[in-house]
Amino acid sequence: MIEALLERLNKFHPLSTELTERISSATKMVTYQAGDYILKEGQVCNKACLVIKGLARSYYINEDKDITSRFMDEGFIITSWISYYTQQPGNEFIEALEETTLACINYADIQKMYIDFPEFNIVGRKQAEYGFFMAEQRTQILRKHTAEEKYKFFLSNHPTLLQRVALKHIATYLGMNEETLSRVRSKFHRKKD
Repeated sequence: MIEALLERLNKFHPLSTELTERISSATKMVTYQAGDYILKEGQVCNKACLVIKGLARSYYINEDKDITSRFMDEGFIITSWISYYTQQPGNEFIEALEETTLACINYADIQKMYIDFPEFNIVGRKQAEYGFFMAEQRTQILRKHTAEEKYKFFLSNHPTLLQRVALKHIATYLGMNEETLSRVRSKFHRKKD
């Protein structure tokens, strides 16, 4: 299972044999059941994990409402970026929506690899750039697009999630209420028929 992590990191930059061995020895496999919390509000996020199998969502509470900020399925990196970067308690929950297996490396090990293996800094930078790209893309979709365009974006970027995620979570992820999402979905699917 660690092979999936190594394959992803190698896509960013070729890993030396020594770095591959260090990553392999530092990686811990963890499985969460559906409904388990990977991280809770107020905790410090001290690891970054690759989703090997399963699905999780990140959310925060705003005015007693739970707002989904990310879905992370196979191949995605799970971490609470603000808490991870600052090593301070965060305001985000990360919950497993299905049985989820993660390949995790703790913060201290990652920081040590940056020092010991300069090429690992390229991997870290490229992962951070990808994370910023995804966040900016979603921000623009939320601010500049109609409900139907948001739904199309969701379908093209997360085609398998409609069958795996509750509509209420998809609605908050897209910045709309459940009724609006239901209307958009039925209108969109009527057009396709």
